[in-house]
Amino acid sequence: MSSKKEIIVNCGISHVSVSTFVSDGKSIILEQIALKTLHYDYSNDQNWLAALISGLDELCQKQKLKGNARFIFPGSLLLNKTLRVPHVEEEKQKKIVAFELSQKMPFPLSELIWDYQVIDDDGVEQEILAFAVKPEVAESFCEKVVEIGLTPLQITPAPVLEYNALISTVNGLEQQETLVVNIGAKSTNLLFINPTGFLTRSIAVGGNTLTQNISDNLGTLFERAEEVKKSYFSGEVVYSADDPSVQVLQNCSQQFLTRTTQEITRSIVTYKRLKKGKAPTKMYLSGRGALLSNLPEYLSESQRLSIDYLDPLQSVIISDSLDNEIRPLLPYISGEPIGLARAVFKTDDSNTLKTPLNLLPESKLTNLNFKKKIPILLFSAALLSCLPLIGIIFKSSAETHLKKELLEINSENRKLKSKILDLESLKEKYDFTEITNQLVLNRNETFHHKSLSCWFIQDFLNQLQSSLDHPDVKDTWFDELYFEDKGIEKNSKNLKVNTKQNSTRIILVGRYLVRTTSVFSENQLDEKRNHLIELNSKKQEALTQYLETLPYIEKVDKKTFSIEGEGDLFKRSFTHFRYVFSPSF
Repeated sequence: MSSKKEIIVNCGISHVSVSTFVSDGKSIILEQIALKTLHYDYSNDQNWLAALISGLDELCQKQKLKGNARFIFPGSLLLNKTLRVPHVEEEKQKKIVAFELSQKMPFPLSELIWDYQVIDDDGVEQEILAFAVKPEVAESFCEKVVEIGLTPLQITPAPVLEYNALISTVNGLEQQETLVVNIGAKSTNLLFINPTGFLTRSIAVGGNTLTQNISDNLGTLFERAEEVKKSYFSGEVVYSADDPSVQVLQNCSQQFLTRTTQEITRSIVTYKRLKKGKAPTKMYLSGRGALLSNLPEYLSESQRLSIDYLDPLQSVIISDSLDNEIRPLLPYISGEPIGLARAVFKTDDSNTLKTPLNLLPESKLTNLNFKKKIPILLFSAALLSCLPLIGIIFKSSAETHLKKELLEINSENRKLKSKILDLESLKEKYDFTEITNQLVLNRNETFHHKSLSCWFIQDFLNQLQSSLDHPDVKDTWFDELYFEDKGIEKNSKNLKVNTKQNSTRIILVGRYLVRTTSVFSENQLDEKRNHLIELNSKKQEALTQYLETLPYIEKVDKKTFSIEGEGDLFKRSFTHFRYVFSPSF
């Protein structure tokens, strides 16, 4: 099955991340992710877009990313409203939502790009969450991202995406009351999940709130206070116990925790009123602001809830090629991109969003794509205008060129035919020579075999002569050495000589002396006889073993020893022997 690839850009207030996901239809792989912290005056929202585009351009060049991409906008840049409308068919639903929304938005809907999502449905009424953005904001954003090589397919709000990530990782989540607290830079998003859907609420407390408090108390610039906050609360920098800055940082942290807890408590009270007394039983923390020390313990004590960190990575596969430096931050920065990826790929039947919200200005994007293609269209038009001229020039010279090529082909054809005739003549000579050589080789094969054997025999005689000096076979002399050849078969028809395998035999005849240093009396004839027989057996075995080791002896076919008759062991102490060998040549 072919895989599908998606580039998802999370446009945060204080950072931008680019994630690449790949899916084969069954599982989702987080192939790569890169993060860039944005440096600008966070108190001025007008500087956000320029800082974001600069950071995104740097990431795209580093990761070599171009093409279609999906973008996540922070909730603080969008308008959002929650509506309750009657449960009706989808055809009527949009009209009702548009009417209700027009009554609550601060701007006419015709001047906004908006979309909505059903987030809760009890069968009687539907809870609608709508987001809107001003066209000039979305269009300006699209123009700039197209310039750096990315084509927007979707702009979706961040607050609803972590529902997808959480519902895919926690079993039975839709059967309980759950609260997800995402602490961002400018605001904190609260996501209440219940059996019929979910609700969202944003509170104006975020990481920048703590930074501003530190800046005011230390009397330093906001950017410097942000560096102090990150270095101190992450543990990168450790201040001495008597440093006055430590007490200031602790007080600022305590104030931030107190204010955050108060806002969360108010939101839970409001939620309980809407849900007729139902309250969350489990809380999950996400966002880089959740890394603040003592935050889980403080929230658990104040809210009396079980606290855990959201781990969206359980629903995806992490690529081994991912940078090790960014891996510790993944659970805190990947929830929203993973939530969008699960909604886009739809790898399972869970209650993920079926139609993710899209605030993309399609008409503006069409114009952007057209402008992007204008240079290519102009170049293509120029090429098309040159086609008639090319045709005229080609026709004027085509006939002359073809005639010249025809003459060259005919000339080359004649040369090749002459070469073919010469090669055929050479082939006939070669075939005759090959047949003659084969006949001569067959006729002289016997001679060739015998000539090689002569050298082997000479070497064998030298080996045999040197054996007379070997200590194990001394007192040995050879009387006869000759060869027996049992014949050669010839085929007169094809003149091939076939020598029978192992047809040659070596015959070696000789005697050896059996020496003894023992002295026996005339009354010890039997003892002397047995002693000589024992020495003779040892001499036979030693001589046989030695001869078998000679280079040109393949095996001993037959051996005969005579101690009487041809030999005289008991009177003159010598034994006669006769060996028949199969040579190895």
